[in-house]
Amino acid sequence: MLQMLLSDIYNQFEGSQEMEEYRDRHNINSAAVLTVIDDETAAALVEHLKPRIEGKTVVEIGGGIGLLSLHIARVAKRVYCFEANPLWSWTFAKVLLSQKPKNISYIFGAADEFVGTIQADVTVIATHSDIAGMRLVGQQFAPAVIDIYGEIIDTNPEAFDPFARRARYYA
Repeated sequence: MLQMLLSDIYNQFEGSQEMEEYRDRHNINSAAVLTVIDDETAAALVEHLKPRIEGKTVVEIGGGIGLLSLHIARVAKRVYCFEANPLWSWTFAKVLLSQKPKNISYIFGAADEFVGTIQADVTVIATHSDIAGMRLVGQQFAPAVIDIYGEIIDTNPEAFDPFARRARYYA
C-alpha cells in the first residue's frame, strides 16, 4: 500500500512545472527520490548509527516520509526532521498520525531556513543527491555530520557499482 501511494505521488508530480517552480523558489537541489521507504531499512540504518546518536539531539536533513527519524527517535534524546519537498507530505502525515513520539519534530521547509535556531549533536543525511549541499547545511546544526549511505558504501565499496559510487557525489 505504501509503495503504491509513493509511486502515485512521484509519478504525478516529479518533473511537473509546479514542482520545478517550487524547487527554484525554495532552492531545493536534491532529487525527489526517497531512500528510506520501509521499517526494515530504517531499523538497519539506526543500528549502524546507534553508537553515535544514542541519547543525543539529532537533525535529519532530507527526511522524506519520516521513517528514519521515527526510528532514530527510539534511541536519540531529541530529533528534528527536515523535509523541503512537499511531495511526501501526504504519506508523511499518515505516518505522523499513527506513530509520532513526543521527542521528534517534523519540519516542512528547507533546513537552511532554521540555521541558528536549532542546535544538535549530530546531523544525519540519508540521500544520494545534493550530498555536498546537505553536508554544508548540516555542519551549521551540529559538529558531526553523518552521510549514512556514504559510510555504508565506503565500508564495502566492492559491493556497489563503481560508477554509482562516484556519481552520487556529483548528483
